[in-house]
Amino acid sequence: MLFIQSNSLALSLAEGERLRLLDALAARGLNPLIRSARRRLFGSLVGQGADAASAARAAAELERECASQRESETKVSYTPGELFCTDDCVLSLLFGAGGLSAGVIYSAETREPLPKLERFCREVRAALAELEEGAPGPSGEAGRPRGVTEWQAGAGRSAGGLARFMAIQPADFVRAAAALRGGRELARASALMGEPSVRAFLRRVQEMRREGYTPRRLFQEAGGVPLELMLEAGLLEREVRVSCRKSGHALFDLPSPDALAAITLSRAKCSQCASPASDEVIEETINPTRLAVSLLEDGRWLSNRVYQLVRSLGVPDSEIATGPASAHGESHLAVDVCGNSFLFVTRDGDLTPALCRRLGEVVEETEATHLVVVVTGRVEDEGQLRLYEFAWRRARAGRDLDLTLVEGLDAARPLVGRAFERAVTRQLTRSLFALDAALGFSAGSFVLGWFKLAKAAAAQRADDARPPSSEDLPRQIAS
Repeated sequence: MLFIQSNSLALSLAEGERLRLLDALAARGLNPLIRSARRRLFGSLVGQGADAASAARAAAELERECASQRESETKVSYTPGELFCTDDCVLSLLFGAGGLSAGVIYSAETREPLPKLERFCREVRAALAELEEGAPGPSGEAGRPRGVTEWQAGAGRSAGGLARFMAIQPADFVRAAAALRGGRELARASALMGEPSVRAFLRRVQEMRREGYTPRRLFQEAGGVPLELMLEAGLLEREVRVSCRKSGHALFDLPSPDALAAITLSRAKCSQCASPASDEVIEETINPTRLAVSLLEDGRWLSNRVYQLVRSLGVPDSEIATGPASAHGESHLAVDVCGNSFLFVTRDGDLTPALCRRLGEVVEETEATHLVVVVTGRVEDEGQLRLYEFAWRRARAGRDLDLTLVEGLDAARPLVGRAFERAVTRQLTRSLFALDAALGFSAGSFVLGWFKLAKAAAAQRADDARPPSSEDLPRQIAS
């Protein structure tokens, strides 16, 4: 998945100044993609017999002629912006009437994307300073003095949906959730509770303890459930139970053998048979922890799993906000992806028509443009139809709603990833459409294709660097 970050500068440049700025950036090692392609075309028109210097001068003259002719005939800028491809990201520079916009388009594998954007902004600022001082550029033309303001962060971003979601949440919950949701213990417990057998066992243990079943029966119910993993994850805790030897009635549930020693020294006696506690039946038992009970009651384990999924797709923690579980058992998660507002609704159960009615209210309140519903049960046909009708009514009113329904956690990652990719593709198209005419095709499609090729090339380099295994040796010998 790709991400976009940009900064803006309140400075408007004329056509000639844009070309001189690109000359200054090229001298600093930032090769403009669109202009380089045009220059190669102009150079080929000069002829093969011309020397390099003559070809460069002729190409520059032809470029100035094309720029002036385009501006006079079509009133459209010859240089709307540029793309700069690096080893693992694409930098963009867009010129507009309101100023400049410098951006970085990067993936989760990109190393330090934001520092790269800051360095790019500094290079543009330094090149503008050269023009401001009247220093001649590589084309031999001097700039003119002007006051250059400072870069403003976050140009073109619209995190209104995330801000509205956070505004309607209790402030205390927002602070507590931000401190806890990234915890390693919570992540491990939530991952383990993703298994239906674990959740069923925890619920069964709660019922059996309320009904007074013996520890032996509790362990028998475990079956194939990994008790040791649940103990390590903090879902279960060991206890010591003291029961009446005659009636089997539970007397004490103690947290540790030390607590049992304290009871024994106090010479406590059974209320049923009046025997000392040390003479009664002492057994080890298990009990769900407070963490396990709270994760089960409000379905918070599922919302935390979805949070971890969103983080694994590369979304930073600052672009995610969680809300408390509702009285009906569903939890909400708001995510901002490149200015697109996502609302995640999770429920440990089925997608019912009643849930769909409540979803419409939350979407209207947060003004989300993407709705992702994750349930562990079944997506009922009537509920699905209600959601599609709701999305259709919003589309008729001019407010499109991208809808994604996820039935089970196993299908969540590819479906959520595709929803994010659709949002990023639309944002790329909106951000770079001004370059389409200059490039000759969709700039957004070019950037997507560039990242696919870069990813394939990186995978090939990693495969070439991998030492040959025993399975590869016969094929190498045969070749």
